[in-house]
Amino acid sequence: MSTDVRSVEEKLDENLLAALPEGGKVVSVTPSGMSDYCNTFRIEVSMPDGSTQVYFEKEASGKEGLELMESAWTSENTTYEFIPENVPRPVKKGSYKSRPDRHFFLAEFIEMIEDDIPRPESYMTAIAALHSRSMGKSPDGKFGFPVNTRFGNLEQDNSWTGTWEEYWTRQMKDFLQREDAAHAGEHHAELERLRPLFFEKVLPRYLRPLESDGRSVTPCLIHADLWPGNVKYQTDGETVCVYDACAMWGHNEVDLGVFRNPRYPLGKPYLKEYWKHVPISEPEEDVDSRNTLYMLRNQILLSTLYPHDHKLREIVVSNMKLLVDKVEAEEAAKSSPQASGHQSRL
Repeated sequence: MSTDVRSVEEKLDENLLAALPEGGKVVSVTPSGMSDYCNTFRIEVSMPDGSTQVYFEKEASGKEGLELMESAWTSENTTYEFIPENVPRPVKKGSYKSRPDRHFFLAEFIEMIEDDIPRPESYMTAIAALHSRSMGKSPDGKFGFPVNTRFGNLEQDNSWTGTWEEYWTRQMKDFLQREDAAHAGEHHAELERLRPLFFEKVLPRYLRPLESDGRSVTPCLIHADLWPGNVKYQTDGETVCVYDACAMWGHNEVDLGVFRNPRYPLGKPYLKEYWKHVPISEPEEDVDSRNTLYMLRNQILLSTLYPHDHKLREIVVSNMKLLVDKVEAEEAAKSSPQASGHQSRL
């Protein structure tokens, strides 16, 4: 247990101090980073041998705060298990003794280089390692996660499921329902037209072949929020730090959706680097459409979190339409006389 030796009125809570090193002295607590949903701090501890250890704390209150910390603890612990060289070591989760309704997550603090997006080689090596090392190690070979995780403050239903199509379809229905609720009162005729076609045509077209004709999806651990704000260089300028996961066991290509999103300066060089390490799922010819499909998850969730930014919803509609149009064009081509081998005669 550490002691708080700062000359401040409000000291660190006893339960948090108990998670810090024995014999340490807390000499500094400063805000660290930005979050809309919890408070974040950098805690500096002076050790008896003269060294310094630094920790990162998240804290939030109430039932939602408890669930946020549970999500962080389980996601970061599981990710750390497979890529400890890239993930800050989780230390403790708990509740304050002085305020039982306030909850915390504690991890080692990793110094990072801000405002510098890692090169594809560094970025994707870590992601490929996470996927490759965890491939096939999901409990009972199923898709899901032991707890419901959070994208921002949006809960993600991770109930265990036996097939990938079932799992992803359930998530998309849930996400689109909440996106619609976030835009309450804003009727969007094109989205209303596209939504049933998305479930009736698009998802079966691009998910079912992954688990048909002898093919299968082997679950691996995915981070599920790999935007550049969650992947930064450590101070060596080579190794990346990967954090703030909302993890789940799923199809590895889900993690690649964010790299297609024009919101972020990533794109094809990152995808090409990833494919050097991990093979494309079969059928390989569908990979580009699957990438768009998985990108939609990120875009739907952003539209839900920021409903006043109407451009985000239009991006969802545009990409959903792209996929619906593509599938319907395929259907039309298959049903045409030329496709069936019957030529019309005059």
